[in-house]
Amino acid sequence: MAMASSKDAKRSDPRKQGKFIDGGDRVPLVNEIIFYYLMFVSLTLPNIIFSGVGWFDTLHIMKWTFAMVPIALVCLIGGLKLVIFGPERTDFKLDAFALIWLFMLAYISIQPLWVRHIMSWSTYYKEWFFFACLIGAYVFCYNLFKDRSYLRLCLFCSCINAAANAIFAELLFYSLNGPFPFIMNVPGNYIGNTGQQNMFGLWMSIALANGVYLHMTSDFKKPGFGEKFYNYANLLMIAVNAWGLWNSTSRSAAMGLFTAMIILAVMVHRAHDKTSMRKIGQSLAIVLIMLAATVIVGNIYPNRPANALLGKTLDMFENAGNVANRREIWITSWEVVKSDPIRGVGIGQYKWHYLEGQRRAFVTHPEMKWQFTYWAHNEYLQWFAEFGIFGLVLLLALGAWWLWCFRKALIAEKISSECMWACAMLFLIFADAILTRPFHRIENAVWISLAFAIANRELLPYSFKWSEIKHASIYRIFGIFAAAISLVALFFLASGLRGDQYLWRSTRTRDAGLQRYLIDEALRLPMARDDAEQQYAYHLMAVATATRKRDDWNKALVQLYRTYTIRPQAKQLIEIINLARQLGNTEILNKAVIYLQPNVPATPGAQSPDKPQSGSR
Repeated sequence: MAMASSKDAKRSDPRKQGKFIDGGDRVPLVNEIIFYYLMFVSLTLPNIIFSGVGWFDTLHIMKWTFAMVPIALVCLIGGLKLVIFGPERTDFKLDAFALIWLFMLAYISIQPLWVRHIMSWSTYYKEWFFFACLIGAYVFCYNLFKDRSYLRLCLFCSCINAAANAIFAELLFYSLNGPFPFIMNVPGNYIGNTGQQNMFGLWMSIALANGVYLHMTSDFKKPGFGEKFYNYANLLMIAVNAWGLWNSTSRSAAMGLFTAMIILAVMVHRAHDKTSMRKIGQSLAIVLIMLAATVIVGNIYPNRPANALLGKTLDMFENAGNVANRREIWITSWEVVKSDPIRGVGIGQYKWHYLEGQRRAFVTHPEMKWQFTYWAHNEYLQWFAEFGIFGLVLLLALGAWWLWCFRKALIAEKISSECMWACAMLFLIFADAILTRPFHRIENAVWISLAFAIANRELLPYSFKWSEIKHASIYRIFGIFAAAISLVALFFLASGLRGDQYLWRSTRTRDAGLQRYLIDEALRLPMARDDAEQQYAYHLMAVATATRKRDDWNKALVQLYRTYTIRPQAKQLIEIINLARQLGNTEILNKAVIYLQPNVPATPGAQSPDKPQSGSR
């Protein structure tokens, strides 16, 4: 009987370090190897992946696929297991943080009922699945991502990814990428395979924070060549990634990294760990040495990005009121907020309200320069614009609650090293969000889900007892929801992949009939519909160029304007104005010219404070 009691006690013991006990009543939500493999793909591959010239969207579609499909599969498998075996056998939990975010998902699901006008439904669906993907990643990482060795391996792989991107960026900068088809063909840009300057800087910053944590927890005295190679390789990658960070010239990324290192140092200081503090200092020294090296090389070679970094830094002090070239974007964003501060403009719709917001901003700030950008360059301001006052209050309340719990844990000196990494990562991303858009790139945002999952297991109180049998139905409903949404998301993405190929093929043919057929096929697919509307306008313009008939040109103008009303962008606006002038269509011309700066010609090339990303949108 004593032996039986001992076995029962072992069975009742929950998972240790993320490893399930497969015998007896315990059933893993997702097989350990499958779970970690899928999460590794989602976390460590997308920043090195891009779609390539064989796709209409040359940048994003493959990043979405590699980041979101693994999470969808985890949710599908885990959801079905939860339905079949229930929480009592899978040891599944939903914490208060997850419930609040599920409530927010429900909010944006019914938001179209009161938002005045969802301009682009394709964008709305993409953003909805993006948001749901992050929640799914959080919930299942909260329950399953508990093995410290797997976490360290994941962080090490992210450092390798970033170091490779830094090398790719150097090749791109010197236009040496030609022999390498796996590097984005954007010579002269220091962006690696990330597609955009600030996103490259953010990825370098994330990898550097990961490298600092790995160095902080390394043991150079541990015997074995493998361990020593691992530790010294990490130090080398800290140097390479620091070089990449400084050459990205991203001030937001640098601010995020230093915020993370300060928070990490504060936590280590509270833990009275002098060894770890010394290693953080060593990491900081490497980062600063690479800054000095970057500046020296920049002085020797004037065309190096370092000169731009110095100029940007000086500009922040000399023109502090311009807030790193973001003041005018924020003024415009505030006009978008004011257009409907209670209800918001709808998730994903900020970018399609930008030109209207800028038009109103010119009334009070006629000195502003005319420009167009997809992002507010401040995630909190854009969140306010899209979610309205209710969404902003909920976000701020949730943030305040999390910070309060973090403060309590810090005072109590009860933070593990893994939790330290997670907290530092969250502070990095939320500091970066003040000046750019880390929430809007899935390959970076999924790190938020992982960091919250690891941190919240320690920081936030778990007061629910819903794993009892009498509440099993609640969890089974969630399992059904997770599995169903995952299936729908996979079919939605499949339609996007198919539609993207139709559109790519339409750009490769000179047969007008075949081109129209391919565009019509893409129009039937929800994820590709808006891009197909735009390509249809360009198809009509090509037909009109061939026929030279006024009626054909008018059809092209009407379709181009229809495309603009769905997704207002600078490129289409200028094309509409020029074409309407040539055709003498004063009705459409008068509707379009009001979005230009009064008495000043438009300059659509000024799109954002940093280099725009490549790839169709």
